[in-house]
Amino acid sequence: KRLISLCVGCGNQIHDQYILRVSPDLEWHAACLKCAECNQYLDETCTCFVRDGKTYCKRDYIRLYGIKCAKCSIGFSKNDFVMRARAKVYHIECFRCVACSRQLIPGDEFALREDGLFCRADHDVVERASLGGGDPLSP
Repeated sequence: KRLISLCVGCGNQIHDQYILRVSPDLEWHAACLKCAECNQYLDETCTCFVRDGKTYCKRDYIRLYGIKCAKCSIGFSKNDFVMRARAKVYHIECFRCVACSRQLIPGDEFALREDGLFCRADHDVVERASLGGGDPLSP
């Protein structure tokens, strides 16, 4: 005895010859499985992503939910080299001090502050200024 399959998209029974199965247990009519953003049909020839109950083509899923550079907000390609600072990810060319624009490379000391990345020298200047900015010769 065949189990009754219900389409996640429209809620109706699936009597079609083929059932598209997404994730382990979500079943769809071929005509109902579309990208929630661009309405492209999603089938065995197209990678399908599910988030919060909505289905997306790869392009839209990456655009909406993919990791983006903390500086320029542009996504990464699979060939991009990246720099990481805590939970933030940067393109190599975006990993620069916000004060002097010097590109920071592996091994450089830097500070990640709310207002951006700082090289060690500029971070020290900002810290001294925020501690009072009094006479620089006083202890």
